[in-house]
Amino acid sequence: MFDPEHYIEKIEKNWGTFETLCGKLEDDGLGTLLEEMGNRMAICPASTHLDRHGAYPGGLIDHTLKVTSNIRKLVRAYDVSFPISSVLKVALLHDIGKVGDLEHDLFVEQDSSWHREKLGQYYKYNEDLAKMSSTHRTLYLLQHFGVKLSADEWIAIQISGGAHIEENRFYVGSEPTLALILQQAKIMAVHQEKLSQE
Repeated sequence: MFDPEHYIEKIEKNWGTFETLCGKLEDDGLGTLLEEMGNRMAICPASTHLDRHGAYPGGLIDHTLKVTSNIRKLVRAYDVSFPISSVLKVALLHDIGKVGDLEHDLFVEQDSSWHREKLGQYYKYNEDLAKMSSTHRTLYLLQHFGVKLSADEWIAIQISGGAHIEENRFYVGSEPTLALILQQAKIMAVHQEKLSQE
């Protein structure tokens, strides 16, 4: 049974963890981004459909924390050396474009009962936003707020959606290790959520 108080507590707890981890990055631009967009980020879903990951309020941060946990485990398992700030930065920030732009949310509540009931589509894309991929919107927001990225961090975020996306095919075969580990962490986080729903 749905317990709204538990749900709110989970969003608050996840947001506190997310803010704490972001604070370790010591980036003034990131601090400004969190001040201006934090309330929207905290409740943002990660997708539109129930059969996808994070299609609920707070789903974006919930998914992001799973990715962050996974990427740290993968870095240890593969015994690769990255600055912890790079690992945290790409894991925590790779999907913030799903919040939307500076004024509008990307996902809005689905107003069609048919879409909700038959397709499990609880959100739809906001048509008031400029058309832009999630990763491009992420990179735009990071640039707007002055969050600094290394070349490997930029590429990791750019191709985090996967090599199957046409714009990412250029990188196939020459991806930085950080990008490959981020993709694996994302895939595992999505899989973990599906397993928890079974």
